[in-house]
Amino acid sequence: MRTTPRFALPARRSPHRFTVAALGLAAAGSLVATLAVPAQAATATALPGGKIYAGAVGDTATLASKTGTTVGVHGYGNFEGSVPTGRMLTANSSSNWKTVAAAKPGTAIYNNIVRWATTIKSRGSLTLFAYSHEPELTSKTGLGTATDFKAAYARVVTIFRQQGVTNARFVLQLTDWSFRTSTSDRMYAGKWYPGDAYVDVIGADAYNWYTCGEGRGKWVELSTIISPLLAFGKAHGKLVALPEFGVTKDSRRATWLTNAKNYLIANESWFAAAYYFNHPPTNKNNLDCVWNLSTSAEYSAYGSLLKNVNFAY
Repeated sequence: MRTTPRFALPARRSPHRFTVAALGLAAAGSLVATLAVPAQAATATALPGGKIYAGAVGDTATLASKTGTTVGVHGYGNFEGSVPTGRMLTANSSSNWKTVAAAKPGTAIYNNIVRWATTIKSRGSLTLFAYSHEPELTSKTGLGTATDFKAAYARVVTIFRQQGVTNARFVLQLTDWSFRTSTSDRMYAGKWYPGDAYVDVIGADAYNWYTCGEGRGKWVELSTIISPLLAFGKAHGKLVALPEFGVTKDSRRATWLTNAKNYLIANESWFAAAYYFNHPPTNKNNLDCVWNLSTSAEYSAYGSLLKNVNFAY
């Protein structure tokens, strides 16, 4: 039986579930996983410009207005639908992972993946691209096993490369829990890692729940939540990212954001991106969580991150 630190959620819960049109989730947990990663590899290759791409998921317009600066976008969509705009894009699909892994020319799923690939290619600008976000949480919904996911992820990357897409960096988007849990846990990140040949950036959706939803009542800094992610990335010689991160409403939220900025800057050479989850929760178990920023101090703190020379959009 796995024990869970008091600040963490139960391993199989999430703050907000991403379906066809809904937004993604995250979980928190134990710090033991870092003991099991391989020996540290060489420093990861920085993205062009050497900056950390920053912005938000959800209400970017309000953030832009309140911070007085441009806010990068992390957009979500399905392969069956239109390709959203944004520096980072995450594609899900109504097809299960075995179907995606077996995608061949002429099939609907293959054609849709090609459409996404060629659209991203035509835009020219660097795009961080993730497929099937947080698979370790959604695997019980019928999409398949970890083996199925890894085969599907590799197939998507292969199709993109066959279309000559050179302006995409492929992101594995897991929960922070997967990097913090025991290696024996079904959700452990290593069990869902498609391999260095297919992953450019390793991402974790990271949240400080505090007392909302299924939180455990302990205030946790971002540095504590994601240090296992950073260790995992270093072990594989890969950049890391926060496709989503958030902190529930509290008088300390502005300070938390400032501390998060300082941690990211201190580890700038390893981070590719960080997107704040400025959106209400969509999981009914966590409707009391308030992720959207709302005070002048919070906007000032996040605006300071967006305007810092170490960040771009």
